[in-house]
Amino acid sequence: MVMVMGLALVVYSLAEKKLREALESENETIPNQKNKPTKKPTMRRVF
Repeated sequence: MVMVMGLALVVYSLAEKKLREALESENETIPNQKNKPTKKPTMRRVF
């Protein structure tokens, strides 16, 4: 169970890193909870 959770966290962090890199390369933003633009969103916010 610990290995599955560890793997899930690795996948989650890699997805977040890829998202942030893509936003940076395209010079795009995503609105945060207060509708202000952010270049470093969390995957939780995206989902």
